[in-house]
Amino acid sequence: MSFDARVMLSRRLRFLPHRAFAMAHHALFQGELTTFRRPRTWSQLLAKKNLDDQPELVHVTADKYTVREHVAERIGAEHLIPLIQVVERPEDLDLEAPAGPYVVKGTHGCDMTILVRHPAAADHAKIRSTVARWLRTDFFTHGWRERPYEGLTPRAVVEEMIGDGTKPPADYKFFVFHGEPAMVVIDQDRFVAHTSTMLHPDWVPFRISGRFSQADALPEKPASYERMLEIARALGKDFTFARVDLYDVDGHVYFGEITHNPGGGLVRLRPRAFDRALGNLWRNGTPIPEKFIQRS
Repeated sequence: MSFDARVMLSRRLRFLPHRAFAMAHHALFQGELTTFRRPRTWSQLLAKKNLDDQPELVHVTADKYTVREHVAERIGAEHLIPLIQVVERPEDLDLEAPAGPYVVKGTHGCDMTILVRHPAAADHAKIRSTVARWLRTDFFTHGWRERPYEGLTPRAVVEEMIGDGTKPPADYKFFVFHGEPAMVVIDQDRFVAHTSTMLHPDWVPFRISGRFSQADALPEKPASYERMLEIARALGKDFTFARVDLYDVDGHVYFGEITHNPGGGLVRLRPRAFDRALGNLWRNGTPIPEKFIQRS
């Protein structure tokens, strides 16, 4: 069954109770049936964590607007992408205000992003219509039952587009376990020819694969990489696991988001032994075995 077919089937199962849905969802995308009573792998632990009640800080940091205050307090407001506007009604959007390229995002879920590279040519009616649909959506109920998004206030933010204004900069996603980054995934060309390269924090490739192809060549380490590691630790230390997304623009680090349930649990890592290795790291602090690291 193709990935898209599994997505469609999973959407038809939303009527199921929460645990039954989680079991069916996991079986569809991870290829195994489990009750999550004794989770051992990273994907099982992630699903089990999503079944539990979430600490308030998880909800605060999952919200793409309220997380800004937390980030400013923890690492400094200079790492926030400049905010132009936040609204709870689409008619309140002032789309004439941005002087340059901008991005519109829904704050209460994921996959709600509009890139506006040429403001003068933007279709304001279409943008408002899309935002109106976002704001009508309870992402917890109509998405993948991701508990971090449960109860969030539907809002939209307008931010400056960082980078060269033509395409998003590379996205550096730090997988942080108990405050220490264990993997960094570099997403490039997300809206054109998406590649997703998975590296050890020492900036060497892992011998693994995921949903997207990896870049043909090892991406260049950003000038701010050491600062990125510091920020990932500072923002991830409050959680047993979280993914901290950052950008580098001319050596300056910008915060992207904190994600508590990456990919909604849809991403299957191969080989499965690596999923177990991440689970051992999560549960016991066991380092990832060298056999998964391509050091030469």
